[in-house]
Amino acid sequence: MVRTLAAALFAVVAAAVQAAEPVPLESLAAPLLQAQTYCESGKFGFSTGPNDPLPEHHYRVCAHRDGRFKYVESPGQTSQIVTWSDGRTLHRYVEYGRNYQQRDLAARDADHFYDKPDEKTPALHSRVLRQVTRSGAGLDLLGSLRDYRVNVELSDARQTVYEHQDSDRRGSARIRVATADGAMVRYERLYDGVLRGYVEIAARQVGPPLGDADLAYEVPVPTRFSLQNNQPVFFSGLFVLTALAGTVFWALRFRRAEHWYDVVSDRHRLWRIFAWALGSVAAVLGLLAAISWETPGHPPPIAFVIGLAGLAGVGFALVACFLLSSYLAQALSRTRMTR
Repeated sequence: MVRTLAAALFAVVAAAVQAAEPVPLESLAAPLLQAQTYCESGKFGFSTGPNDPLPEHHYRVCAHRDGRFKYVESPGQTSQIVTWSDGRTLHRYVEYGRNYQQRDLAARDADHFYDKPDEKTPALHSRVLRQVTRSGAGLDLLGSLRDYRVNVELSDARQTVYEHQDSDRRGSARIRVATADGAMVRYERLYDGVLRGYVEIAARQVGPPLGDADLAYEVPVPTRFSLQNNQPVFFSGLFVLTALAGTVFWALRFRRAEHWYDVVSDRHRLWRIFAWALGSVAAVLGLLAAISWETPGHPPPIAFVIGLAGLAGVGFALVACFLLSSYLAQALSRTRMTR
């Protein structure tokens, strides 16, 4: 009977020890990787020096397994930056500078806007999981998590702290896991015992329904096609508007003139002025280019000359477009008069 009681007591103790034993981190992360959608919000901050204060940046990210995602940094503030993907193209809009850019996901510089923009696993858009994954060492998320061990001294009834020590023993990374639901709530990066960076999750949703508002962002049309953000479309629109305005202007001139030749004479005079102005500006720019060709500077003076030449070229091209539209207006006026 004593043996039976001892065996039962041993079984109870073993079960209690097993129940109290912390769950490996990879077991906590594995279910997240199966989710079709994932959303997370929180804050983060990283410093470069041991005495630098840690900044606090808020963020929000949602992702879908079809490749769509939207990441918002400083949401609702004037410094807001929105990065999103439709699964084919990466978009980025900086609110305070009204700077909009887009890149194909296969482009080399796409990861300058967002690390791993073609990631298909929604949970791997989590800032905590991205910090944990040591892809530079050839490890995936689960492989990276296997090196973390429980730090008993820092753990308590509210949370369990897992820690990974660097090979030089000076740097370390910590992950704090809430005891209540086993969720990773905070990542910390330390060097020589000083906190140098953190990511803290305030809210998490695994598998929520996501619509276009959660995964995309609508940039105002004037901003999307402005001179700063889309020069080809901007200049094309500028020339189209100039041509339309010129056509209306010359059509009114032909209609109100006593004789159509009066308008043609004015046009010839304007072409002569245009030619003289073009030649004069070209001569001045050529002289400035010769003077500044080998002049040092940062940027060199020749760069400013090239910039002036570009502006002058656009200006003269618009004037030429305006004058050329007079021929269309003249043809339309003659067609109307012959009817």
